[in-house]
Amino acid sequence: MKRYGNIYDKIYDMENLKLAHKNARKDKLYYKEVKMVDADEEYYLSQIQEMLKNETYEVSDYVISIINDKGKERELCKLPYYPDRIIQWAIMLQIEFVFIEVFTDFTCASIKGRGIHKASGLISKYMNDVYGTQYCLKIDVSKFYPNIDHDILKFLLRKKFKDKKLLELLDKIIDSTPGNKGVPIGSYLSQFLANFYLAYFDHWLKEKMKVKYVVRYMDDIVILHHSKKFLHSLKREIDRYLWKELRLKVKDN
Repeated sequence: MKRYGNIYDKIYDMENLKLAHKNARKDKLYYKEVKMVDADEEYYLSQIQEMLKNETYEVSDYVISIINDKGKERELCKLPYYPDRIIQWAIMLQIEFVFIEVFTDFTCASIKGRGIHKASGLISKYMNDVYGTQYCLKIDVSKFYPNIDHDILKFLLRKKFKDKKLLELLDKIIDSTPGNKGVPIGSYLSQFLANFYLAYFDHWLKEKMKVKYVVRYMDDIVILHHSKKFLHSLKREIDRYLWKELRLKVKDN
């Protein structure tokens, strides 16, 4: 399994920081901090460059709000635009390809070109096999984002990255969430970390359990099969895997 190094210095390269700011500011031109950076881009991005180069960056405090998402209350955590969101974009510009490389073709949500239409399209395609898709197992993970274990996530990241400074920076961002578990909903980097947390589970489903028809939309999972007995057995195996490997539980319903 290939592990990637020599990434950290590329994150604070000025051209990368300029691109990070350009991407992070989309649809946020009215933000006071966006206007501030725009007014003297060279100065503020140089400040970020120094923070990263000298490893003095500390994650800012989150602004926490409660939102109603389809009848469910969720805690949304936002970081300041400067320097945090720019830094997260700068990181993702250099490591997103590694995450994409690990994701299976049925991993959807929070990935460019792989939204709800991609997930729906996969289900429609699977349904062409009328015999093979007679039964459906639909599950989702209980309180997924808040239950992501920090130590397990860091271990998984070390399967793909060997850059010590990059890993220390990612650890710092992961540990900015209070306690020893959870990544914040609302953070750009968190979406990829959450998807990555389940990436090896996806491979286990496909390669070990030989599941042919599956879609995962973040923590919502749909599996189709011709045998109800197989799906009941698979559900028990999934319960065991998620708890043993990731300290996650499937919702009772």
